[in-house]
Amino acid sequence: MKALLLACSCIVLISAPALACRGTAEYPQVAVQLTQAQLPAADKAALAKRLESGEAIHRRGHEIDSRDLRTESLKILDEIKAAISK
Repeated sequence: MKALLLACSCIVLISAPALACRGTAEYPQVAVQLTQAQLPAADKAALAKRLESGEAIHRRGHEIDSRDLRTESLKILDEIKAAISK
């Protein structure tokens, strides 16, 4: 039983930074918003490609624990959110 509790605690501690990051939750939300946005098809396609790229950068930032990559990905996310809300 102690081993199980220790294992669960380790999993929570390891995953906590990813769960606390706003990009983890916002990338999927923005993807949905983008599909529903009233934008020209070409603009929507370009934003979708940029969103995919930003999310890949974000995942990589968590994998290698790079704050710089995560920050870069969040800037991309914020640019896309701004473009959708225009």
